[in-house]
Amino acid sequence: MVEKIRLIQNNVNTRLLLQEISSLVLAFLFAYTAISKLYNWNETRFSLYNQWFPSIATEALLYGLPVIEFVATITLLIPSFRRSGFILSIILMSAFTGYVAWVWLGFTERMPCTCGEIISSLTWGQHLILNLVFLGISVVGWRSWEIGR
Repeated sequence: MVEKIRLIQNNVNTRLLLQEISSLVLAFLFAYTAISKLYNWNETRFSLYNQWFPSIATEALLYGLPVIEFVATITLLIPSFRRSGFILSIILMSAFTGYVAWVWLGFTERMPCTCGEIISSLTWGQHLILNLVFLGISVVGWRSWEIGR
């Protein structure tokens, strides 16, 4: 019986550690990209307007992405909102990964990236792998939260 209790406690500790690490890594990512977009506002604006999106979508993305990324950051850092943060992270990373895959596969001639200075220096293939890793972290964080409910 004591062994079962230890096993359960170890699983709980592992799950909580996965949640904490996942939420902190993702919060850092979203805070970094949001701050980078705001700090390099003119470059972000130029990059988004150089996309194939309709202009109304471009305006919405220009102002909406940093806000959504800050919302993701905050929800990931507040334990009572963490589930929503992980779900938002999965949605955002799925969209970003889909966009990078679209560019990497050559479906568009225009290839601007507004992800931040460090991430923008990656090749599209490296960017796709990085996004898949962060998408995986989002899923692991969400799943560890769901298991603990």
